[in-house]
Amino acid sequence: MMSRRNMLSRLEDHVQPSSSSQQPHEEEDIWYRKEILFKEHIQEVLEKWSKIDDEIWAKVIIFEKNRRIAKAYARAPVLTVNGSNDGFDGFRIGLCGFDNPFRDRKTEEIKLHIGHGVKIKMDESGNILIKRLSRGNVYVKDTTDGGDNALGKDIVDLPGWSLEPVKPFKLFDMKKFHSNVNQELRSAYPDRKKLEFQCLNAVTFVKDSADVLDCPVWILVINIVALEMLKSKVPPYYKTGGVKQRPRLLNPDEDPYSMIGNVNSYANFRLPVMPNGSNFGVPREPRELYFRSGGQSLMSRPRPTDRPPKLPPRDNMLPFKIPEPDYEDVDPKSVQTSDAKNKQKKKNSKEDKYENPYYCGLGVKIPNFILKAKSKDVKHH
Repeated sequence: MMSRRNMLSRLEDHVQPSSSSQQPHEEEDIWYRKEILFKEHIQEVLEKWSKIDDEIWAKVIIFEKNRRIAKAYARAPVLTVNGSNDGFDGFRIGLCGFDNPFRDRKTEEIKLHIGHGVKIKMDESGNILIKRLSRGNVYVKDTTDGGDNALGKDIVDLPGWSLEPVKPFKLFDMKKFHSNVNQELRSAYPDRKKLEFQCLNAVTFVKDSADVLDCPVWILVINIVALEMLKSKVPPYYKTGGVKQRPRLLNPDEDPYSMIGNVNSYANFRLPVMPNGSNFGVPREPRELYFRSGGQSLMSRPRPTDRPPKLPPRDNMLPFKIPEPDYEDVDPKSVQTSDAKNKQKKKNSKEDKYENPYYCGLGVKIPNFILKAKSKDVKHH
């Protein structure tokens, strides 16, 4: 079954849905529009921000066409992405070491030509450098659709953005990105989404395509350092309630302890006084308010104080003292269980942040559809 989100995405892209026999069983890790793919992966990083180790400088997601195969955080000073079967060990990513039950034959053939791949690292200035080591072609894709980007000038000047072998290039220029951020902040309505997309770098291997979702093998590099700098300058936008949920503004002449339409609110109005001391020419108060007040003029009443009247002490309310109960309403066992649960939650959160190999840049996370396919194969054997 296909999800509603993917159905609408295909309709927007004018793609005819295929037959149910060709449709994969899992649609969680598939995207049909690269804008949505970029947006959701940035949001995923921001939601897990508190768990990410401080020494992480990038997140790398492995794709085969429009399907996500694996994702990992880069912690090592130099990260190697090649065509080995090693998977991920914290220092290198072997693109042939991840399973994909929906992989086609063409993708399998292209993965055999990745070879030594590329080396990616971040320098002390926050720039990301990339060096091609393989004989097969390596291409850099634009993630901003022709807008301002943070790619180095040496890559922009390359024909087709195809990297030359054994030569370092600036995949991300921090100085250029900083200039783009300042320029965007000077505009009337800064667009955070435009700046977030500049923190992304797409690198394809062996074969290129006009749309990155059609590339057989490619990776998405999310610059965590650039996102952190962007968070300090342009905080993420959160939707607030509508106009109906805004608090009502009080009239400066209105008693703050009375509601609109209350009789006491008229006591705050000060009538202008004529030179002869009379209030001639000022309209009288409504008759219904006059009779409701028992015949006493509202204007002649004493003005209410700014503070509510003080209540008598509670101890003097009753002539006798209520004895305190000699028993406990709360079950001590429930208190102990709640304290144990809170301690367990704190322990789990610390383990996720400091002991989880994925968030420490030492492990890889595999999608559910691959894990389910592996479990089925084990059962059959």
